[in-house]
Amino acid sequence: MTTATAPMTQARWDSMSADEREQARDYSALSEQLTGLEGWRVEVVTTYGETRRFIVGMSTGWRPCHLEIARRNCYGGGAAEKEYASVRRLYYAR
Repeated sequence: MTTATAPMTQARWDSMSADEREQARDYSALSEQLTGLEGWRVEVVTTYGETRRFIVGMSTGWRPCHLEIARRNCYGGGAAEKEYASVRRLYYAR
């Protein structure tokens, strides 16, 4: 197995330079609807009809995902859904 096809491990990630990390990063887990809204408080309607409000965050690492952060004083949150019925920007929260 070559280095390019080797599975990503913490040790491999730690050994990479910043440029190598950026090239290896996989953005496929990000929601297209939330891309560019990091730091914004949004109101979403899920595909199940549920309405929620949260601040959009983004995780770190080689495969980041968007996060649903409840309040400004929270350090993190759960992973956001990949698709919503609607997304409405409310205000910039940071």
